[in-house]
Amino acid sequence: MKKQPFWRNIKVVPYLYILPNMILFMMFMIIPIFMTFYYSLMDWKGIGTPKFVRLENYLRMLTNEVFWKTMWNTVMYTLMTVPLIMAFALFLAILLNTNLPFKGVFRSSIYLPAVVSTVVVGMVFTWLFQDQVGLINYLLNLMGMKSIKWANDPRFAMLMLVAGTIWQRTGYNMVIYLAGLQGISSDYYEAAVMDGANGWQKFRYITFPLLRTTHVFVLVTCIIHSFRSFDLVYTMTKGGPLNSTKTLVMYIYETGFVKNQYGRAASAGVILFLVMAGLTAVRFLNKEDEA
Repeated sequence: MKKQPFWRNIKVVPYLYILPNMILFMMFMIIPIFMTFYYSLMDWKGIGTPKFVRLENYLRMLTNEVFWKTMWNTVMYTLMTVPLIMAFALFLAILLNTNLPFKGVFRSSIYLPAVVSTVVVGMVFTWLFQDQVGLINYLLNLMGMKSIKWANDPRFAMLMLVAGTIWQRTGYNMVIYLAGLQGISSDYYEAAVMDGANGWQKFRYITFPLLRTTHVFVLVTCIIHSFRSFDLVYTMTKGGPLNSTKTLVMYIYETGFVKNQYGRAASAGVILFLVMAGLTAVRFLNKEDEA
């Protein structure tokens, strides 16, 4: 029999189904990424012809005090939110994985903030921490303490963002931990009970170690979310006061769309892209180790 050309065996219809999605993915993901690298090497104000400046944008950015301030704020924001979110999410997951009455209602209530718009969350927490009529200052006054100007004091403004982030993100990560807990066989706990293990020992030697993959997933996704944080910061503080809450994405936004320095904004975007790529690589390497 005559051998048919290889192209006759190619299935065309499946590729036609995914073609629209691939076109959109190329237009709004792949091409913008390459254009970001391109404009990071250019001096461009948004109009006119871009001027090739090599690595000048990166050099200016790395010697800019505001950039390093935003990097420090982003790292501090990450260190303040990620451990607390993981701890609260794990605690609530373990609590709601028991035979607690109405646990379905509690699960839904705790998860509900995850589906609320971040702008709405920012507005609610802005009101809670408002100087004059905010609930937090009202409670402080009831305890005989003075009101705090949360949004106008560089020492406390970051705490507003941390509180809003923890409230919104804990429920989502609780569900991830619940899925991990339900994947642990009950045989381990039955054997531990027969050996006389108490609740803390079962958690330390069974629950916590067997959730290793879940820990890594929650950790990486929380760090990625904190580095990408923008809408909550913009809604609550707009990066102030005195740049005390300005994150890296907020810096990119202001540099590009407020100051019209698109080349420098692109260079900061490349830095953010490399950080996100590194964190994603950590996640994939962990999956390969598990395999």
